[in-house]
Amino acid sequence: MKSLKSVLLSTLLIFTLANNSFAEAPPSPTQAPDGVESATPQELIDVFQNGGEVYDIRWHYSTYEFGGHIPFARYVPYTEWSTKEDNYNIKEDSWDYSVLPQDKNTPVAFTCGGVSCWKSYKLTKEVAARGYKNVYWLREGQAAWDAQNLPVLGRNPVYEPMMKLFSGEHEPTTWIIDAKTLKEMFDANEDIKVVDFRDEALFVKGRLQSAFNVPIQRILYKDGLQLLPKPKQEYKIVLISDTGTLAATAAAPLAALGYDVKVLDGGMNAWTAKYGKENTVDGELEVNYPDQKDWKRQIPKLPKNR
Repeated sequence: MKSLKSVLLSTLLIFTLANNSFAEAPPSPTQAPDGVESATPQELIDVFQNGGEVYDIRWHYSTYEFGGHIPFARYVPYTEWSTKEDNYNIKEDSWDYSVLPQDKNTPVAFTCGGVSCWKSYKLTKEVAARGYKNVYWLREGQAAWDAQNLPVLGRNPVYEPMMKLFSGEHEPTTWIIDAKTLKEMFDANEDIKVVDFRDEALFVKGRLQSAFNVPIQRILYKDGLQLLPKPKQEYKIVLISDTGTLAATAAAPLAALGYDVKVLDGGMNAWTAKYGKENTVDGELEVNYPDQKDWKRQIPKLPKNR
């Protein structure tokens, strides 16, 4: 069985791979290399309209696919291992030079992510050194194109917010808590709402305090969200299932909505193994309307010993 950590990481692989939470690289040189022209977005358009080639060389394909790209730019990623400084060794890097036009008079232009991307600087310098006569470098990259509100392809509105959401202290594995941590939270009387995704029959036999039961497929519907405290309230949302695996699948969308979400590693099985029936309650939940005893009408019920 996969660990909860591996479930979270595999679920969010596209975001964690493209996560730029590491320190930002130093800006590339402002002066274009010898034999290279600094370009504007309009000049890239001119290159394309005059029969030239424009290459987007960003390494992460996800940035190209989901972050948006110049409609006519050809995606050929540049793999960079050399240092981001003047004495770099381009032999440490790799790029598919076979995609370049055979006629070295054909205009070629290169773009990357922004001024901190050294790839386009290094590549334009190398292409000029290989004898190409009309080499253009858009130093500001995609950011310069976007600043002029020019058309893009492949821009998914979820992508950039996700990059921010899953970076730094919000990296997905920080959502995982163990039973000991949750017990400490209960003992400290922290404001916790427990969402229990187990079958109703198991839920009724024993659940954590302040828990309510929602089918996993309904938590993001209006009625499911209605049972959660508002995101800006100081509540932690703890997701529970038998082993934690099912609960982990709901973590990302709830976090995207702004909830302070946690997932109990090992789920209710781990809690029972360590603490038995401590901080639990059994029986059916009280409901607002006696004739509507379903998950939409739940009122969380604290254990009698509190």
